[in-house]
Amino acid sequence: MKLASCVFGSIIGLGLMVMGSAAAADWEVKDGWKVIAPGSLSVKATAETFLWNNAAHPGAVWTASAKVRMLKSKNDVASARLAFANSAHEEQLIISVERHSSGLSLASLDVPVNGRMRRVMTSNWIPGADTTYTIEAARSGDCVSILLQGDRGLRYFETTAPIAPSVLDSLSVFGLGSYATDIEFSDVKFENNVKSTVLEKNSFKKVPSATLPKGHGHYITQGNAAISDMMRNFWKGGPKDGNIVPTYNGYTAEVLPMPRGGMWERGVMIFAMDSLYRATGDPVLRQRLQSEWNRIKKVYTKDELEAAGSSLHPACDDSGWDAMLYMIFYRDLGDTYALDRAKGLIDKAFKRWLNDDLGGGMWYNNEHSCKSLYQVGIILPALRIWEATHDQSYRDRAESCYEWIESHLLRSDGLYWCDYNADGPVGKERPDDIHEAGSVVFLGGNMGMGIIHAWMYKNTGDKKYLERAIRTADAISKKITKNGIYMCERDTWVNGTFSGEWAKEVLTLPGMSRVHKDLLYKTADSIYKNDRTPDGYYGGCWGGPADGSGSPWSMIGSRPQQIMTSASTVNMITAAALLESIESKRR
Repeated sequence: MKLASCVFGSIIGLGLMVMGSAAAADWEVKDGWKVIAPGSLSVKATAETFLWNNAAHPGAVWTASAKVRMLKSKNDVASARLAFANSAHEEQLIISVERHSSGLSLASLDVPVNGRMRRVMTSNWIPGADTTYTIEAARSGDCVSILLQGDRGLRYFETTAPIAPSVLDSLSVFGLGSYATDIEFSDVKFENNVKSTVLEKNSFKKVPSATLPKGHGHYITQGNAAISDMMRNFWKGGPKDGNIVPTYNGYTAEVLPMPRGGMWERGVMIFAMDSLYRATGDPVLRQRLQSEWNRIKKVYTKDELEAAGSSLHPACDDSGWDAMLYMIFYRDLGDTYALDRAKGLIDKAFKRWLNDDLGGGMWYNNEHSCKSLYQVGIILPALRIWEATHDQSYRDRAESCYEWIESHLLRSDGLYWCDYNADGPVGKERPDDIHEAGSVVFLGGNMGMGIIHAWMYKNTGDKKYLERAIRTADAISKKITKNGIYMCERDTWVNGTFSGEWAKEVLTLPGMSRVHKDLLYKTADSIYKNDRTPDGYYGGCWGGPADGSGSPWSMIGSRPQQIMTSASTVNMITAAALLESIESKRR
């Protein structure tokens, strides 16, 4: 909360306008909308729709409010809006209340940033999906306060950080909106130059903490908004009984070549959810993790979940990503079935691809054409299994692969090559070939090695591993950045995979430069500002654009509409939220 700079100022003058049938001429009534009585309107909507009232002239202080009764939705989420636009009726500020069929509610506020609507405040999903809501919003200075109350006890209050005056001062008309929902609005009011007595009496501390998501920092807010985007686009059902929609090659469709969907693709989304869960402890996120794991256990057999080299886990990286997924379910949910499946998958992956050819390490896949930095995805869950079981065989095999990478893939500049074959590092003749949508190194794998360095330092106390972690962070900041942020250079489907662990285990090490923390924060800000499509998908060019001909990633087929592209990128945002949470606890 940033209340200090957003206190309510003095009020000049009084004025009240209750908009209903008496001022029907002021409403631009159109198909689907109906004025019922003074201050009451209804809408039957099949898509997004707004109704504007030209009698409102928002100034420096105003209050808008309405009771909202959601009658019917075209999907699991019903959505009503209080909205403001400029004189051209272009939306400038949208306050939404959403009700999920599972029993949750969400309040949010969006404003335009660089020509696109961006979420600057969200409650995230909180318990309580009431029949009728009262929503009140008020401006004072450069801030907007929102109060959401339900008829069954739901209550949420928040004041935004300062919003650009150019946005607030451009507001010219007030309106109501719906997104594919039949709604009744009543007691619709707009008051200009009148301070809200209701909001003035509220304070953040008076709101029952049980109804609020934990953490309201800048990056946690962005993380909540980004995960909300992922839920709208890739989740069906409620938190307790829903799941990530099945995808194939990252896309959703009614008919898929693999009807149950790919495993590692949904894993990348779980990684992003897990980073935010560890930052906030949000119980709704935990419910979603549990519900997704329940679905996986239902549709895949034990043998399928462990089958390294199968169509479900065809290569070293797929197997590693899925083992990391199982270990998240074990850590966050405490389910030993997940631990057992991770053990089985890691055992079979080592048996299939680990040998002494090329000096050791793991083959990338069954073709045995190269060994790869992607094996960090096997090493990390193997080390986590050792932590849980103290079975030395997992640590021994993991450390043998780690040492192979250190001796065969380490470059003179401190980075690691991505691939290695009989001729040595692939791309050794072009070491500086590091650019978006093509690279001889791999950001995600280098972050993975940094995490393993940190793990080795933690478990041995040997400072050489701390020095290696700092060396890796320094090399990434010098070589895999662009315009002051991380560069997604080799694999936009998974380059953000390790960012949460990177934030937690590497960036918090003693002696780690502040530069590296700021690099993650700046990357998250850039993604949130520049790399989101209007419908909430996230691209591979973290400095933007998210899609289209200006995105090298989209031009070669890695598009934001694929679950792993969006999720990998969103994990950079939720990793920043996790780092923010850790830093706030240490202050």
